[in-house]
Amino acid sequence: MTTHPLALGVTGAYLAMVDTVVPDFVEALYLVGSVAMGDFRPPLSDVNFVAMSQARPGRGEVAALAEAHAGLARGWPAPALDGVYLTWDDLRAGPLAVPNGPCVRQGRFFASGCHDRHPLTWSVLRASAVTIRGPLCAGTGLWRGTTHLERWALASVDERRRAGLGPDTADATLLAANGVERFVLGMCRLHYVLATGVVPSKSDAGLYGLITFQPEWHRIIDEALRIRREPGAECLYATPGERGRDALAFVRLVADDARTLVVGPGGSGPG
Repeated sequence: MTTHPLALGVTGAYLAMVDTVVPDFVEALYLVGSVAMGDFRPPLSDVNFVAMSQARPGRGEVAALAEAHAGLARGWPAPALDGVYLTWDDLRAGPLAVPNGPCVRQGRFFASGCHDRHPLTWSVLRASAVTIRGPLCAGTGLWRGTTHLERWALASVDERRRAGLGPDTADATLLAANGVERFVLGMCRLHYVLATGVVPSKSDAGLYGLITFQPEWHRIIDEALRIRREPGAECLYATPGERGRDALAFVRLVADDARTLVVGPGGSGPG
């Protein structure tokens, strides 16, 4: 699989900066997310990274990393380089044992956070990570946790259903095209994870949704796929409000169905 030139460009610029301000700190750099799954779609997609080091950065190194990411954001405003800093011990211990630490979200560096420290990141690292620097992930003793991936996916289903969605109508989140793409395809992806234990790309998740859910939901799935893959094509809805209402109804449907995959109809999820 060929890595998208934009992803190679921003990671090359990042490594040049970080090697200047913190020499020899980043021993390996892996790309996960849409780049690793062959579904990188500018301008929607970010470039998601996992940077590896022997030890956690000290105060001076954290300040230097913040400087590097600030400079990168000025020089490369898009696509954003988002991700986490981990140690080799973290990679082997897995997300349940990893404390908060340095991370980057929407191009902004945080000295400590939980961003992307979850089973999905480890799953993609194991299955399809793109190695920019360092050894292949397959040889690193990577943590495995299928059961924890399922629990994370179920918790994410519930979180997405609650996140900013009103009880009767879609709010501004689902009036925006990127919100429709994120929620509709994101819910299809979580359903896929719970059904198969495999993490798909967003585009593959949408295709899965088309064969899994009834035809009455195909228009909103096709619209989410259009936004992701052909943003310049004609919208399938007359108004954002109509589209948002369908997206909200679909999110609720998938959330309810996803829970039955794990706990059965009428059951309760993990406590």
